Amino acid sequence: MLEEMQLDTFETTIRDMHDSSQLLRKVYFFHDIRVICQTNHPMVLGILDEMLRIFAPPLQVRGELAYYVLCYESASDFPFKLPHARRRVDTVRLLTNTRLKHYASLDDTTEYQSYQALRPVNGTALSVINRLEPLVLTQLEMPEEYQVTFLRRYAFLLALGQALGRYGFEPCHAAAITAPWDSQQGALIIGTSGSGKTTLSLGCAIAGCGLLGDDLVMLQQHTTDGYIDACAITPEVSVRSHSLHLLENLSFLQTCPADLRDKRYCSIEQVRAGATRFQTSIHLLLFPSLTLEGTSQVTRLSKAGTLRRLVDLCMSKGNGNRQSQEKLFHLLSQLAEQAPGYQLDIAYEANDGPQLIHSLFAGDTYE
Repeated sequence: MLEEMQLDTFETTIRDMHDSSQLLRKVYFFHDIRVICQTNHPMVLGILDEMLRIFAPPLQVRGELAYYVLCYESASDFPFKLPHARRRVDTVRLLTNTRLKHYASLDDTTEYQSYQALRPVNGTALSVINRLEPLVLTQLEMPEEYQVTFLRRYAFLLALGQALGRYGFEPCHAAAITAPWDSQQGALIIGTSGSGKTTLSLGCAIAGCGLLGDDLVMLQQHTTDGYIDACAITPEVSVRSHSLHLLENLSFLQTCPADLRDKRYCSIEQVRAGATRFQTSIHLLLFPSLTLEGTSQVTRLSKAGTLRRLVDLCMSKGNGNRQSQEKLFHLLSQLAEQAPGYQLDIAYEANDGPQLIHSLFAGDTYE
């Protein structure tokens, strides 16, 4: 049965079931990785084009990834299904309230991302990620019924992000900015939903900083010196209504429709022309939280305190694959050694966070 199929026949099965001449195909890049996308639905190619066309062809290609997105009228038509023998890794509820279940094959060679249907946000979806080969498949039920932002920010980004781990990329739920005067002097802004990281990062971009992303970036460790960089994933940012009065440059979003989470979307270039950055070295680790105090405060963290925050905020609480969890812990440990950490208590309505970060970039240590 197909649900028990070995992934060494992954591409062969897809080609047998879909005439390759009928699949839409386009080549993109994610930084220095070539991504070959193939799909049987034109809407999908349009979304992938919006996501990946920002990355220019690199001077040297380091690797290649094949990404198939196949669409069907019903989830019962999916050629690849969850195997009966599997291990549940984690279950999370996305910000859309969609339930996402992570599974792995018993031999840990295959990962599965299973999305429960939640109308009108999304239908059933299943991504299959081959850990042995650079191959990924996302299967969608009736893609016309999905919210485009769901496909872009969850189904496609999470599948690609996980697959790119073989090339040293690690997804990180954080914002990333750069100093106004040096695009290689970067900072990660790490916090839970509602901590103010989006408002803070967008405020910094308006004030002259470069911006890689407001909620999700990739970490990549150099193989030569072990130094860790932040890499952009998407040119899109999102803003909730209550933040718009603090960000006058984005007042045009007031007339744009909001999604079910009260988020409105725009490009980084709409935040400030010339603000887009693609890669930066991490020199600061910033942990924001909102406070009722009249002014914002900065507190320097110890290395142990910085690592504790990184682990609490970045590592899954589920029973993840032990090898991947150990790899992530090593990466976070290196990050705590590489860059100082600061707690930022941001005052409601003060909007002085960008000035504090500017001072940190300029060398104020708050010790």
